[in-house]
Amino acid sequence: MKRFLVNIIRSVKRNPLYTSINITGLVIGFVCVVFIAFWIKNELSYDRFHQNADQIYRVHRYFYDANGTENLHLPYVAPPIAPLLKDEFPEIGSISHTGLLFSLNLCHTGLLFSLNNQKVVEPDVCFAEPDILKIFTFEGLPSKGELLSEPLSAIVSDNIAKKYFKGEHAIGKTLEFFNEKGDSYNLKVTGTFKSWGQNSHFHPEIFISFSTYENAVGEKEMNDWGSNNYETFALMRTQPQQLDSRLDAFINKQFKNGTNWTKIRMEKLSDIHFNWYGSRSSIYILLSIALLILLLGSINYMNLNTAIYTKRIKEIQIKKIVGATRSRIVSQMMIESVLFCFVSLVAALFIVSVTIFHIDQFFENNLAFSMRENYDLITGFILLTIFIGLLSGLYPAFSTFSDRIKKRDVSKAGKMSFRNTLVVFQFCVSIALIMSFLAVNKQLNFLRMKDLGLNKENVITVNASPNLIEKLDVFRQELTQNSNIISVSGSKRVPSQRLADSNGAKVIDNGEMEPLGFRVANIRADEYFIPTYEIKLIAGKNITNQLREEEKEYLINRSAVEKIGWASPEAAIGQFIEYGGKRGKVVGVVENFHYESLHRAVFPIIIYEDLNSYNKVSVRVNPANLPQTLAFIEKEWQGFNVSGSPFSYRFVDERFDRLYQSETHTKTLFTCFMMLAILIAVLGLIGLSLFVMERRTKEIGIRKVNGARISEIMTMLNGAFVKWVVIAFSIATPIAYYAMHKWLENFAYRTELSWWIFAMAGLLSLGIALLTVSWQSWKAATRNPVESLRYE
Repeated sequence: MKRFLVNIIRSVKRNPLYTSINITGLVIGFVCVVFIAFWIKNELSYDRFHQNADQIYRVHRYFYDANGTENLHLPYVAPPIAPLLKDEFPEIGSISHTGLLFSLNLCHTGLLFSLNNQKVVEPDVCFAEPDILKIFTFEGLPSKGELLSEPLSAIVSDNIAKKYFKGEHAIGKTLEFFNEKGDSYNLKVTGTFKSWGQNSHFHPEIFISFSTYENAVGEKEMNDWGSNNYETFALMRTQPQQLDSRLDAFINKQFKNGTNWTKIRMEKLSDIHFNWYGSRSSIYILLSIALLILLLGSINYMNLNTAIYTKRIKEIQIKKIVGATRSRIVSQMMIESVLFCFVSLVAALFIVSVTIFHIDQFFENNLAFSMRENYDLITGFILLTIFIGLLSGLYPAFSTFSDRIKKRDVSKAGKMSFRNTLVVFQFCVSIALIMSFLAVNKQLNFLRMKDLGLNKENVITVNASPNLIEKLDVFRQELTQNSNIISVSGSKRVPSQRLADSNGAKVIDNGEMEPLGFRVANIRADEYFIPTYEIKLIAGKNITNQLREEEKEYLINRSAVEKIGWASPEAAIGQFIEYGGKRGKVVGVVENFHYESLHRAVFPIIIYEDLNSYNKVSVRVNPANLPQTLAFIEKEWQGFNVSGSPFSYRFVDERFDRLYQSETHTKTLFTCFMMLAILIAVLGLIGLSLFVMERRTKEIGIRKVNGARISEIMTMLNGAFVKWVVIAFSIATPIAYYAMHKWLENFAYRTELSWWIFAMAGLLSLGIALLTVSWQSWKAATRNPVESLRYE
């Protein structure tokens, strides 16, 4: 081993530039692979810490138009479904409703608790039935028993226990919480458990008995098939057989005439993260790119090691003379290559350990670098390093023998073809990544710049308690006294949230009220919603503050007009429509606008007043003097805040930006990978061009003596490299086009893959190659021909 290390050190000293290029490329490649490996392991670990993870399923509900087209998919179901499923399916061992605050909008941002005589919001609170303790793993609970059977009982995480009880024994103590009317309740802590951490699709820190919630909402809510607000989990005794068809039969039994407009399905717990928050395809893509970058570094190593070994030909010949066999010499070269790769791996692990915390903060993942907890990954890295070392050393070792020992010139076309192929591959990857980056960037700019049909700029949203909603007109009057506040609107939900609410819609057809065969989503908002968001009214008038329920007024969008079949927006005015059993008139039509992200197409929408359902207030402000305006809003808001909860707000444009966070991360990753791939390719070109210039030194000198100009020599030397880029461009373009075309299919509204994306990528790659090579060719072309002819 010592001899091998000495040989490596000697080679490094003799060839510092080639060695620097080699180790930089390999370290970059290993850094990418190590980071992506930790990221993938983190992604695959979601919800896997539960002992029965493979047997836990979540119940979903789907809704369909009359033609069978899916119009809504919810990971929540109505409350009657859980007990009925338990009776129908013997495979179900346990089943539990969970009422998550963020889905139920009970307190909008969380539940209000008392801590040190101050009110704080706990966002991760969940109402759950006792069976939840049998379904999920709760490490640290003394006994599961019936811990959540009593009203106003709760189990809390160790984090909550430390926060509220300062390390004291929490069981038997009470937590005080408040509803939005300011009423106080005491929860009895019946158990504590180890916090689930971040690798879960939800992170409850407090479980409150579901009976507490049932007592608050009443029996009517728990029998409501339209209240799809409950995440429902089932623990299966056995793997269900032919489950989908049995679920269809089950749901049909619950309706007298059967149904083809709704279905329920079971989703495995381990699939939730990938189906809703992550993407399995992104794992394969990122891992593939990381391995490609490592391969690019290996290609540099193979090409430049060939050049290094040609300089060690005398050393190899002497070894053969003193009796060394070919296999022994090749083995030595291979071991040196593997050791060199191990040095690169160690450097990469150090870099990842130092930077992973900062990377994690940007991507908001639960990444951590730990050697002890990742023996499987470390073993994989070692095996990969050995493989890369053997692969990278194989070609240089054998090409050195076949070319040099047999006295054949390494510059012959037959032997350069493989090296050329590797260089073309490097540029092919780089060009494809540049094209992908430009396409992703163009789509993100399209999403940000596309006219949404509403103005999301300078609109602040705040939570609205029932007390504030009851006095919404007074609150509006108080706010609009400030000249920097333009408009104030109350609504249930705000743009950027999902349009999950809908009711049955009917219109007059042949003199009778007939149901529409498609879903019409609703926006419940007051008359100020349209001016606050500057939505264009294209026919009729805005809804007004209605005094009598029988005078219901409806606004609809252009999409609803077209799908219903009315001749024009003007023709829709005055038409009768029944929605949710309430008959009214269409008083206005608005232009289509994007309430949700551009991943989804605009579909029929109806807007009407429903004061009791409002939970948000939107405030359009003048951006001038914003801090003072926010302080004024907070002061007025606190005057209506009987619960004492802290003031919080969000800008609507920031809410929309969050909808494209995944795409933003994709762009960032493509940017990093693209720059790394280009860096490796450039380093490889520098090393290879140095090698080529050295090999052709005499030729250049002879050409200059015979009158060749510097420009002619540079053109000759650069020609081969330009040819490689052109070949790489022709290969990379169709691959990148197909990949980006498939990615853009995830968006209902998308940009075009313009020709300039591919042309710019090609020109950029060509420019990088020429700048890299031209410096070396210029130095070779301007060299004194006398020195060139003395070479060797």
